[in-house]
Amino acid sequence: MQDNKQQYQGSLLTSKRFFPLFITQFFSAINDNIYKQSVLILLIFQAANVADGAFYSNLAAGLFILPFFLFSGMAGQLAEKTEKSKLIRIVKLCEIPIMAIGVVSILTQYVWLMLATVFLMGLQSTFFGPLKYSILPQHVAPNELTKANGLVESGTFVAILIGTIFGTYYITQSTGPIFISIAVLVLAVIGYASSRYIPISEANDPNLTFTYNIFSSTKSVFKALNSQTESVGKSVLGISWFWLIGAIILTTLPSYVKHVMGGNELVVTSALVVFSLSIAIGSLLCEKLSRSRIELGIVPFGAILITLFLYLLSQEPAISAYTNQSNELLTLEQVLKTGDMLWHFVWMAGIGIGSGFYTVPLYALIQQRTEESSRSRVIAANNVLNALFMVGSAILSIVTLSILKWSISELLLLLAGLNLLISIYIYTKVPEFFLRFVIYILAICMYRVRTKGESNIPDEGAAVVVCNHVSFVDWMFILATSPRPIRFMVFAPIYYSPALHWLFKMAKAIPINSEKTNPEAFKKAFDEVATALDKGELVGIFPEGKLTSDGSVDIFRRGIERIIERSHVPVVPVHLGGLWGSMFSRKAKWQLPRLKWSLVSVTVGEVIAADKVTADGLREQVLALKALHSKGID
Repeated sequence: MQDNKQQYQGSLLTSKRFFPLFITQFFSAINDNIYKQSVLILLIFQAANVADGAFYSNLAAGLFILPFFLFSGMAGQLAEKTEKSKLIRIVKLCEIPIMAIGVVSILTQYVWLMLATVFLMGLQSTFFGPLKYSILPQHVAPNELTKANGLVESGTFVAILIGTIFGTYYITQSTGPIFISIAVLVLAVIGYASSRYIPISEANDPNLTFTYNIFSSTKSVFKALNSQTESVGKSVLGISWFWLIGAIILTTLPSYVKHVMGGNELVVTSALVVFSLSIAIGSLLCEKLSRSRIELGIVPFGAILITLFLYLLSQEPAISAYTNQSNELLTLEQVLKTGDMLWHFVWMAGIGIGSGFYTVPLYALIQQRTEESSRSRVIAANNVLNALFMVGSAILSIVTLSILKWSISELLLLLAGLNLLISIYIYTKVPEFFLRFVIYILAICMYRVRTKGESNIPDEGAAVVVCNHVSFVDWMFILATSPRPIRFMVFAPIYYSPALHWLFKMAKAIPINSEKTNPEAFKKAFDEVATALDKGELVGIFPEGKLTSDGSVDIFRRGIERIIERSHVPVVPVHLGGLWGSMFSRKAKWQLPRLKWSLVSVTVGEVIAADKVTADGLREQVLALKALHSKGID
């Protein structure tokens, strides 16, 4: 991937490598929701009673999800084995006759034809899902994945909003079925036309054995998922959990607005707008907050926001004098002027923004860290789990609201508690999420970090990162700059200190002691470094062996040469500036961190080949980076 791709959001959105895919998925999502919402309303109005209406609407929702269970395995295998742009065109071409059948079903209002169309739409979405996510890493740079996923997620929820409102409004009008019919056909044609401009995306594994057996294919995609790192597996779990929360909120929102807030239909629509647009806003903000990288530190922040605002939303608003004296539902204007109900729109927005922070980095991580030959199958497995969790959301709602007779507020409070527990479980199993959160708070929020040359850190493969040693938290600032985890060598007494041991252990740091003091521990540290490099990991060391006492770069010891002699890997020089004189350096001003941001610079030099590595040469490279920083050369 070219390194000179423009980094601002507009250039990616309008580029030929991304814009056709964005338009294709955007209009596909609008079309799905226009038709589904229209059908749901027609089924409810056609039903003889409330029970029949609930039966048909639930049946329609189930039929849309059913293909994800049955055919996601086949969809993942096919997306892995086939050139993706061609497959997308075929899938989008199929949407046109499916919508033609849908038009007939709407105009005739034949129930079973509507339900059959909903199933076919779900089938088409099943095959499109693995394609739209697995194709992204083939057309965008690694540092654009967060941006691309943010645009896709924001576009999806805006499309859901547009489709839901359009379908709800026009299907109730006298000429509504005609408008709906024209719209779904035109959108299907637009989606197919835009798909023809999606760039060619070679098959990840053209030799993959494809099977028509739904059980074998499903087993295949979960086998691919289980072969990935735990961070990928827990990211899939996190995304599926989000869809459970989102499904419950979207299905209970109308009842919440009516029975808890006392609002009418316009208030319901307004709440849906707030929730959907806030997810879109959160998805777009994610790229800004992560500085165009996959920043896992934002994920716990998103989880905290979701938990907090779910709890606040579960606290029922004060009942106003108006609602006590009138049986009429409140208008939007009355709701905004009544009690503390305006804040409930704020809580909804907070959940949506937190959801954007939560999901976008997880999708990007899955795309980046999944093996290329199994990426589509992993996304297919994610789709199966998403569908399973959405079914779980329906079961949870039925059990709590219908059987246990809980209020909606009590259900939201349960979700807040469960979200906290699920988050703790994920961050316990994959400490990297919490570690990145700590680093993000310290290195990004408490300090103003300026980075240069971070693209010089290899996207994959083993390398040793060397840096001057200014403070006790240097490693955090380097990790904040790196798009990949780095395992740092840390002086054993500091590594095992009670206050910091948990943090270093979480970071998978490598403790090292003096060869004279503890030769066995010294040898074990170098063995562990060699093992990490053999696995293709990044290892970070401070060749000075101690903190600087005067702010200058001291002599580099020969340990780096010993590492490279054993593991023939490249070295990345780094200079860290701006921390000398901070509370973490030897020239410490022991005071609490100031609210005024401190400027910290991390300058990454070009990769040095293993056969050119010497301790003295690396020191000269770091000094050159320091001079570059001092002159302010960009």
